[in-house]
Amino acid sequence: MKRFISFAIAFLSIALLSAGIVYAFDTPVLATTAAVSVANAGVYALTTLDIIQIPYGAFSVYIGAPGADSREGAGVQVISSERSRAAFMTYKTNPEYAGKNITASYLRLETVITNGNNKLQFKTYVGDGTTQTPTEKRLERNDKFAIVKLGFFLLSQPDGKSTGRLHSYPNPTDFGAAAADLEAIFNGELSITINRTKILPFYDMQSFLKVPETQQSGAGNRDQRSLEKLLVNLTPHIDLDGSGTNEIEITYPSHAGFAGGTAASGFKHYAVLYAKGFLISGGSANI
Repeated sequence: MKRFISFAIAFLSIALLSAGIVYAFDTPVLATTAAVSVANAGVYALTTLDIIQIPYGAFSVYIGAPGADSREGAGVQVISSERSRAAFMTYKTNPEYAGKNITASYLRLETVITNGNNKLQFKTYVGDGTTQTPTEKRLERNDKFAIVKLGFFLLSQPDGKSTGRLHSYPNPTDFGAAAADLEAIFNGELSITINRTKILPFYDMQSFLKVPETQQSGAGNRDQRSLEKLLVNLTPHIDLDGSGTNEIEITYPSHAGFAGGTAASGFKHYAVLYAKGFLISGGSANI
């Protein structure tokens, strides 16, 4: 209670002082600059009193605004030069995850591309339907995963091996004649439904199409590639619950004779969703 009263008094003082400065300055730019400076100074004063916490590397924080995740919860929001740090603090300061271990992590969801189906459906948790491939990384049932960045890739994988390379475009060296038809996937849309709520009704697949300046020209060389540059920032973040109903689907326009799933002998073509964000161990809402 004492901490709340201290915070309320400090917050009111900062607000009144900022308002006074805005009134005193005739120039809007100067008024805004001075008011923001006072507000930031007040925030740092509150951290000194241990009333709120501000992470290393952050410019400032603001309190009580809508959350940066798909649940739209309020809390301490961080203005940081590092996007991932701001996302981390959003979850770390959420009372729902008090005492939970939150770590940087990733998910890699894979599904086979077939010629007779223009929908790609991705399983999200361990034990859900189809057998996991050796390179797939799904979510445990008791955990939650906050997607901060997301990428889509094509993969030509030899049967029984895990040596295939991820491609952010239909690479003709790896996909051969199928490459032309695989372009259709990037004219489709991604949808994510969680517990029967459409969190992402439709998201254009063109956003994931990244053709490198230097492209692979033969089996002995590679595309120019940086994983971080191939991932798309998601705002708001999307929370996948290991024990929830997560429906992730890509729908794309197909045509008669579509052969994007036709791979070389001993290979299969896969669609891959690669998510980076934060694993909240034991964070499932249903445990």
